Parts: sequence; structure tokens; C-alpha cells
Amino acid sequence: MISAVWHGIEDLRIEERPMPTPADDEVVVKVHACGICGTDVHILEGKFPVYDPPRVIGHEYTGTVVAVGKAVTHVKEGDAVAVEPGLCCGKCFFCREAKENMCLNRFIHPGGLSEYTCVSDRLVYMLPEGVSLDVGALAEPLACCLRAVDMAQLPSGCNVLVLGGGAVGLLTASLAAHSGAVQVMVSEPLPHRRSVAKEMGFLTVDPKTEDLAGVVKARLGSHGPEVVFDCVGHPRLLEQAVELVQRRGTVQEVGVADPALSASISPYRLFEKELTIKASYMRPYTFARAVRWLTVLNLRPLLGVEFHLSQAKQAIHSLREGKGLKILVKP
Repeated sequence: MISAVWHGIEDLRIEERPMPTPADDEVVVKVHACGICGTDVHILEGKFPVYDPPRVIGHEYTGTVVAVGKAVTHVKEGDAVAVEPGLCCGKCFFCREAKENMCLNRFIHPGGLSEYTCVSDRLVYMLPEGVSLDVGALAEPLACCLRAVDMAQLPSGCNVLVLGGGAVGLLTASLAAHSGAVQVMVSEPLPHRRSVAKEMGFLTVDPKTEDLAGVVKARLGSHGPEVVFDCVGHPRLLEQAVELVQRRGTVQEVGVADPALSASISPYRLFEKELTIKASYMRPYTFARAVRWLTVLNLRPLLGVEFHLSQAKQAIHSLREGKGLKILVKP
């Protein structure tokens, strides 16, 4: 089978790998589509310290079950599934404290930029009837956004500002709009992303050509939104969020930041506004709910740009250049 294997900075190779055979508790999935994530950009650039090369990357994918181990009972050959990446050990301090996203011994299996993958049966979720394999590829990022929205504890009837209108930003905005927010504004400089945000029913603002603070006050109230989500992970946006959010409000970090960067925030400003700043990491216990959310949310506007597996590196570069929203790679 063919896989995209990361060997180091800007070194992604298309290689032939042996077909996997499932152990008793494993499932072999024929990959249908794998979404490209900002994390994949960081990996290719060597800025994501979790992975060591060589590794098959890609962690947002769906496919069809083609083989199951003899102990697997909840899925069968032919089932359409979404795959959750990474398996916690269940034994370390954090796993035993029900904090599996902090697992000290997480196993990350070969990813979805491949024709086939073999994963633990604990990581496959059947897609609901009516949810396509393309839309199903949004389950993993949606699960991460769901964790962020859960943590933010949106007050019923609140106003929300989302900084960043990429896939993560629009997934977060969609969940917020269905979780108590009455107005959701998306700040995004790229016109095609703002256009999709408008199509999905959100207020929009161009932070490059408009006065962001002025537009936020005019549309979301002079005191600012109760919750601001930073879905980019750039220090400047965190600094902006602290200024834009309402007093006693919540700033929720969602985007993955470059580990080498840091933000400049006044501790007095946090004290004066009595702010809460939270950060969410991965998707502890949210994947199954995210799959169910796929039956409710209209997420198809995020899709449209596709590449063949042989063009996996080009797909990652396209996302880095701001092209498309959720780019899918298909074998």
C-alpha cells in the first residue's frame, strides 16, 4: 500500500508499505479521506514536538472497515467509520484521574495519509446514517472544538467572538451557535473564508481593513462579548482577546501555537477585568458526541478542495498558504 511518510523538516515521501494485518482487538480501515490540519503544517515544518520521524501522518480521517480481529464485535467489514487518533494507556496517573488527554504514554498509530490503516477497535466510530465519509472526516477537529466549547461554559444568550475563520474557527462557531450563543462573530482576514462564515450565518469582520474593536462593540455590544475563542494560536490574537472580551469574561485558547512564540499580557489587566483564560488540548471523551453533532450541523460549506494522496505535501502547503478551509486528501 502507499503512504505519506514524514521524515523531517519539509521531507514528506510517498512510500510503499506492507498491508497491515489486524490483531485480535484491531480493525483495518481502507481510508476514504483524510483532512489536512494546521498541526500537519507544524509537523512538516518541524514545529510539533510530539512526533518523531519517520511517521505516517494524518489524523482526521474516515474510511471503510475491510478487516477485523476476532475479538472485535461493534464494527464489521463494510462499515463506514471515523477514526480517533491516538490511544491512551489507561494506566498512568492522568488516565487513572480521567484526564486521558494528558496521558504520559499515548500511542499514536500510523496516520490516515495512507491507503489503509490498522487501529485499535476502541478508536473507530460508526458514522450515522446520512453522514457522508467526506463530512465524517470533520469528526476529529469537531471533537477538539467541542472540548473547547465545553470548557468555555457559554452563558445562555451570550455573544461570542471567534478569532480565525479557518476550519477550527468555523467548527467552533457552529458549536457555539448551537450551545447558547445568540450572536457569533468571526474575525478573519481572508475573503473566501469570510464568505463561507457568512454563508453559515455568522457575523464577520475583516481585522486587516476594519477597526476590529470598533466593529465588535458596534455589533456585539459596547461591553464586548462574554466569550472569545482564539482559533489561530498566535500570541497577538491572545493579546487581542484579552482586550476585546467583556469584563469577567472568558478567553478560550483553541488553536495550536508555535512552541517558540510567547504572548505579552499584563497580569494587572487580567486582575482588573477578572478574566478567565482557558486552553483546551485534544479531545478527551468528546469524539462520540462529535460524531453525533455531524447529524445536526451543516458543515459541508467547509469542504471542496481535494488532493490525491500522491500530492499530500502539496495539500499541506495549500493549507499553509490559506487556500480552502478543510482540505481533503484521498487515495
